[in-house]
Amino acid sequence: MKKAVFLIFSVLFISLIIVLFYLSYFGYETKKFNNIIISQIKKNDQNLDLNFEKISILLDVKKISIFVKFINPQVSYLKKPIPLNTLRADIDLLSLLQNKNSIKKVSINTNYIDFNSIKPIIVRIKPGNFRKILLNNVKRSKFKIYSEIEFDESFKPKDNFNISGLVKETAINIKNEYLIKDINFNFFYEKQSLNLEDLSAKLDGLQIYEGKIDYNKDKEDHNIIAVLKNKINSSGPNSKKIFSMIGFNTNNFSNLSLKGSFTKTFNLKLDKTLAIKKFDVNGTGSLTHLTTDLKEKINNSLLKEKIEKVHLKDLNFNLDYKNQKIDKFSIFGQIKTNEEFHNFTYNKKNKINKLNVIFTGKHPIKIPLINYSSNSNDLKSSSLSCEFFIEKKDNLFFNKIYFSSDQDLFQIENLKLSKDYYLLDFDKIYVKTELNGEFNNDFTIENKKKIKIKGTNFDAKLIAKALSKANKSNFLKNISKNVEIDFDRVSTNTEFPLEKFRLIGFINKGNFEKLSGKSEFTNGKYLDVSLKKEKNSNRKILEIYSDIARPVVNSYKFFDGLRNGNLLYVSKFDDKNSSAVLTVDNFKLIKAPAFAKLLSLADLQGLTDTLKGEGITFDTLIIKYETDPTTMNIKEIFMIGPSISILMEGYVERGGGLISLRGTLIPAKTLNTLISKIPVVGDILISKKAGEGLFGLSFKIKGLPDDLKTTVNPVKTLTPRFITRTLENIKKRNSK
Repeated sequence: MKKAVFLIFSVLFISLIIVLFYLSYFGYETKKFNNIIISQIKKNDQNLDLNFEKISILLDVKKISIFVKFINPQVSYLKKPIPLNTLRADIDLLSLLQNKNSIKKVSINTNYIDFNSIKPIIVRIKPGNFRKILLNNVKRSKFKIYSEIEFDESFKPKDNFNISGLVKETAINIKNEYLIKDINFNFFYEKQSLNLEDLSAKLDGLQIYEGKIDYNKDKEDHNIIAVLKNKINSSGPNSKKIFSMIGFNTNNFSNLSLKGSFTKTFNLKLDKTLAIKKFDVNGTGSLTHLTTDLKEKINNSLLKEKIEKVHLKDLNFNLDYKNQKIDKFSIFGQIKTNEEFHNFTYNKKNKINKLNVIFTGKHPIKIPLINYSSNSNDLKSSSLSCEFFIEKKDNLFFNKIYFSSDQDLFQIENLKLSKDYYLLDFDKIYVKTELNGEFNNDFTIENKKKIKIKGTNFDAKLIAKALSKANKSNFLKNISKNVEIDFDRVSTNTEFPLEKFRLIGFINKGNFEKLSGKSEFTNGKYLDVSLKKEKNSNRKILEIYSDIARPVVNSYKFFDGLRNGNLLYVSKFDDKNSSAVLTVDNFKLIKAPAFAKLLSLADLQGLTDTLKGEGITFDTLIIKYETDPTTMNIKEIFMIGPSISILMEGYVERGGGLISLRGTLIPAKTLNTLISKIPVVGDILISKKAGEGLFGLSFKIKGLPDDLKTTVNPVKTLTPRFITRTLENIKKRNSK
């Protein structure tokens, strides 16, 4: 009997072992539990529907639980199907026997899900920024997930669930301006931590070809760390769109094109309202090229030619952005503004900026005020370096600016400019330049209690043209100080240099309020300059006397061909209007182009020949004119000499440059005959044997400076004004 009982027990035990082994390793498929499982899931969530063909049961003896795998599962939520690949549940046997919630964990592996098909499900998510982004910004996407979700006794998901999966063919619209497409990545989420790997995306020529993003929540803060590797090859509007994403204004750019690659790492911390608490960025990369045309050309008086396009190549850069400002930034490469490529480096650390440019070939800098420019065949090695920072009021402070080109040197110390680039202060400026093998500029400007300008040489050949083209804005408007100028030699655009030039004055808000200057030419001839305020008015009076006229007027086309003579210039002016009288005595005109044309049209061949040879002598030239913001009104230009006399008037438009003059020209014989017929005066001034007179003529000159049209007509009568001015001058000359 005992043997029979033992045998039966042994058979049962072995059978149980076999069953357990079979269930543990091979499992058991059945449909018996279908209705129970479906009803329990429906009981816990009415919106969730689950159907399946059958289940496969595997036993875990150690955990006293079974693994239930659903065969051909079909799941829908809110009647929206969710394509599943596999569905498995871990069921606790003890809880099942006690009629409690026995589902401890569910593992889900989906096929690719179309984002737009599940939007109704997303709508039911608790309102928040995440739902808003999904509904408003995601335009399309496909994704599949693998998830393990653990449940408590109430069939509520525990916080330690994890989700992983793949996202592909995704497009996101940002601010209805930027469409990021072809987004692909792998993701893993667990315990409020999200990791994205193998990230790739495209945006209008910008491609993220490899990326990684890590997210975690720390108390109430959201932390994001990302590493993105990018390639860029873009042109036209797409390039401008990429720059606008980083806040760079491209309104002045056209035909923008760039190509390169860069890696960006950023560390972002957001508070519970998603406001930025911390945003650090590090970027490194290179650009093969960046080119753009400029809609508004850069036209500066310090540039030899206006900049119409910019071309950068072989650029390498590194950026550190911390606490919402640039902490470190460096870039080096080559830049071409028009024709020449130049090497440059730029570094920024904290608030200190350093720029260095090495010019290859001709440098683009010119300074007309001191007649400085690299000549066309100049291949000197030139470099520009400066160190600067931006102060609290956005003022620019340059510790030092240093420019050198062979023997040429410019050095500026402690220069301070306003945010609008007006001069605020400086310590010292040193200038030394060479022209045709000789130093044409060598001087120092020191700014202490007064501004002192002192040196051996100053080149003023182009100063008149430079000042006449000066911008209406006053670069020195913040400067009010006494000024002293002391030059051993000042070069002019004539053969008459100035020696021992001395000037003292006072600058008030950038303009000379008073000055007194004196210099000498060779052979005991002098130049005197003075400026003073007119009593009881806002006007100033400028007086210039020169024993040699040419150095003062030679820069103006009207005086082409003027030789010899002394000059007196008196001008009264304020901020808007002026009146002036210029007098030149005892001078000659030689090869004067405009005057020669007038004589040839008048068929005055003898005078034309004289003009081409020794020149025509004049006793006096008087010019009276007035100016306002739009026009120079020429009240009178009167010239009289032994051979010819001229009287004219007209105007010059200051904006467009239109010139309009009309006048009368009378040869000397005609004038003498006329005056001899005037009772008493004629007998006194002119001999009655004055010979036969020639004809006179009237003329008109009109047009732009480079396209003047001249017409002449013979005259038989003279205006009283012409006669009066002639008599006044003759009387004055004979009284000397």
